[in-house]
Amino acid sequence: AAAVDAAQRGQDVVLLDDDDTVSVGSRGLCYAKRTIEILDRLGVGDAVVAKGVTWNTGRVFHRDDEVYHFDLLDAPGHQQPGMVNLQQYYLEEYLVERAAALPNVTLCWKNKVVAARADADGATLDVETPTGGYRLRADWLIVADGARSPVRKMLGLDAEGRVFNDRFLIADVAMHADFPAERWFWFDPPFHRGQSVLLHRQADNIWRIDFQLGWNSDPDAEKRPEHVIPRIRAMLDHQGYQDVDFSLEWVSVYTFQCRRMPHFRHGRVLFAGDAAHQVSPFGARGANSGIQD
Repeated sequence: AAAVDAAQRGQDVVLLDDDDTVSVGSRGLCYAKRTIEILDRLGVGDAVVAKGVTWNTGRVFHRDDEVYHFDLLDAPGHQQPGMVNLQQYYLEEYLVERAAALPNVTLCWKNKVVAARADADGATLDVETPTGGYRLRADWLIVADGARSPVRKMLGLDAEGRVFNDRFLIADVAMHADFPAERWFWFDPPFHRGQSVLLHRQADNIWRIDFQLGWNSDPDAEKRPEHVIPRIRAMLDHQGYQDVDFSLEWVSVYTFQCRRMPHFRHGRVLFAGDAAHQVSPFGARGANSGIQD
């Protein structure tokens, strides 16, 4: 997104990626109205809205009782919906295609930064590739290499904050069910007592189900199908979907941190996204805050 934005403003951009694929699994999922407006400016907003699942209503339950709901668009006349759910790999594909269409973007796959040095006039990078290494000089460096940010460490910088002692299971589930296109969140549901559960609909009849596990859970064991499938079956059965079949598309267990760098700019080096600040995934603030950076 940063590369496309800079290129559209007339800058010559070299974009380095140490991989050669888009993301695996849905990962970032919910894109807010403000983010869609930015993606419109970058030339991919229409594709995201057309492919994704739009929603404006969220519901919160305690056990079986709805205790709260909200409407993200409580007035008419908005061009874009309050939220669009779309698997992150689709958004990445659209951004890659857009970057490739801009003549002043050079997109370099399998180019891994192994050393970085900054000075008053820019930054110098040492880059490894499958065919050998090279040195790159940049007037400005935008660092968007994720929460662990190798470049941040290379420059001797750090983020401050805390890790939360909790674990959550994400399951992407393929199924045909007529849950509405809304965000549903349960506290202490009868099918997963003492914890929370989140349900979102995605494109291609994929559903995101997020189970709170607790800090003492075994993350490797919880990702196994023999543990994941009964949790999903219990949720569906309790909601009256005993006849709905499903299959697992992707499973992950995560913890989260709330950390940030004291300063996002260091001379001509700019930090963005998770490299600059990490937040709880609740409220869809990860990918959205990164794109808004």
